[in-house]
Amino acid sequence: MEITKENIDALNGVLTVTVHPEDYREKVEGILEEYRKQVKMPGFRPGKVPIQLVRKQYGKAVLADELNKILGERLDGYIREEKLRLLGQPIPTVENESDGNWDKPEAFTFRYDIGLSPTVDIKFGWFTKFVNHKVRIDSSLIDDQIGDLRRRYGKMSERDEAGEEDLLIGEFVELESDGKEIKPGGIMHEGTITLSEIKDKSTRKQLVGLAKEAEVVVKPGKVSKDADDLARLLGIDRKAAADFSSPLRFSVKEIRHIEPAELGEELYDKLFGEDVVKDEEAFRGKVEEDLRRIFDRDGDRVFRRKFVEEVVDKLNPPLPEDFLKRWIRVANEKPITAEEIESEFSEYAKGIKWQVIQNHIIDEHSIEVGGEEIQAEAGNAIKAQYAQYGIPLEAEQLEPMVAQMMSDQKEVRRVAESIYERKAIDKLRELAKIKEKEVSHDEWMEIVRSL
Repeated sequence: MEITKENIDALNGVLTVTVHPEDYREKVEGILEEYRKQVKMPGFRPGKVPIQLVRKQYGKAVLADELNKILGERLDGYIREEKLRLLGQPIPTVENESDGNWDKPEAFTFRYDIGLSPTVDIKFGWFTKFVNHKVRIDSSLIDDQIGDLRRRYGKMSERDEAGEEDLLIGEFVELESDGKEIKPGGIMHEGTITLSEIKDKSTRKQLVGLAKEAEVVVKPGKVSKDADDLARLLGIDRKAAADFSSPLRFSVKEIRHIEPAELGEELYDKLFGEDVVKDEEAFRGKVEEDLRRIFDRDGDRVFRRKFVEEVVDKLNPPLPEDFLKRWIRVANEKPITAEEIESEFSEYAKGIKWQVIQNHIIDEHSIEVGGEEIQAEAGNAIKAQYAQYGIPLEAEQLEPMVAQMMSDQKEVRRVAESIYERKAIDKLRELAKIKEKEVSHDEWMEIVRSL
């Protein structure tokens, strides 16, 4: 077998594979001989059918199957041996899938298009700066957090009429654009309006004072903070919520009032443990400490995501786009139209570009991930999952869970890939100029919503 590579340009190439009879003949003849032992044909005893008749009936199918196996194995081996950086997988060329005589098989030639990974130069100009936003923990934010904690640990009661700080629980029904008729097939969903979070004065005035069974027509953007909030309110996905503008009829089912918990020893002990916090000053200090920890953790996560997007945008490695679009269509399990590929390709290309950059960083800086790291990461992931439900795990409980996770190669690969990505981002952070900037909580939320 012979395999040659021809570069069409920096991003596209063709692999030409020539398969000779000695590569497949012995295997094909062996399979046909096995068929001969089993096949039944009129006029012949079992196992005595002439091989020529078996070859005539089954030869082409067996040959095609064997050639596919050989091509797959040898192409994979060639790509590994030559250390080719490919995007996607080789796909048969449009012009000529194969040369060869299937009736009198001898040599066959197959040609495959390949997409080549671009060369990446990881250099940021002196003017290229990235911003790591830090939330300003001021007294206003601390007050808001304390108010939230007091409500969370407060006492809830039923009300007949809605007050300024109450919760309205009811049903949202989507209306036609005139706000009068119910929209056929529209949204019907139970949700909760938190009156303290309604910023629009006219909407607050409309809702405060409502009684049970009351109905009111509201605008979606006035009873929600953003697309994420509206998605939760109406039970739809974020993309649909971002485009949603129909008026809504809200029918009040329940009105609940929360009496905030009093500041004092009982609340302090519930939040931080017995005798940890003695007075309000210490309480505010602990709340501030918790806020810093939360925003440091979330801030790093948000920065990494934003940083990756900006790195991809600034380096913007070129891609063999026509090849990738063909490959998406061929590789997709379900039929997909050219229009669908075009509409989704921009987001797909961003992911490929980041993978190209990440692979370059990993190779350039010899980044490695060891088995102990994977085990530790798996353990941390399991502990974090249980911690969400307030369940601590002892070492003897954790070990068998990690062992089970490590027995699943897909899970091992997924964990390893996440570590590789984290290390690549950390290396990029060393190479880039990053400036820290304090922002208000409202500004921070705008940044989060933009991602």
